[in-house]
Amino acid sequence: MAIWIIVILLLTPWLWSFSIPKDMFVINLREDIQESRTNVVWKRGKVTPSPLTVYFLNWPREVVNQRLSVVMENLDIGNYFFAGHPRERVGVEERQKFFFFQFLLFIVGFTSPYLNKYKKFLVVYSGLVLLAVFIFKWRSFTETLPLAPPFIVLMALGLRQIITWQKKWRIIFLSFAFLEILAFGVFYIKGILR
Repeated sequence: MAIWIIVILLLTPWLWSFSIPKDMFVINLREDIQESRTNVVWKRGKVTPSPLTVYFLNWPREVVNQRLSVVMENLDIGNYFFAGHPRERVGVEERQKFFFFQFLLFIVGFTSPYLNKYKKFLVVYSGLVLLAVFIFKWRSFTETLPLAPPFIVLMALGLRQIITWQKKWRIIFLSFAFLEILAFGVFYIKGILR
């Protein structure tokens, strides 16, 4: 299994160009609370008349909702396999994290007979990382890197499954994968995908 994981790691564009984030574990609750209070006041269309009224404006729910929206953004499968979301129009930087053939590996990985062996790891690790996403509001290209291991394990299981397919299907899949990597490499070198 370790060989399949290494192969997937070497093929993943997410890991080719990432830099180590410097502000990954920053929590600024005071700023989050102030922003949430301002949002609630703005949504209600009124100015707070006194400092006491901010305690009755549902700002704690707003703080939780902002953090949950980041978690839901990280659960969006399109952020990992399909770049070019409409969010790029509002300034959210997105890059392709995985190839499309890796999406097929991901889907096939769910049908692997070896999945039960890794199920506990996948569930516990994913739960801990999603809790960290909630706490630290990880949302950029590099900050979501801790979410990669469950994807990579499932893709490795998928690759292991594909290797057992009939020779013609295996050749078709590997040809498709090679062509996609080649096209991505050419576009990346020419600067089209930067």
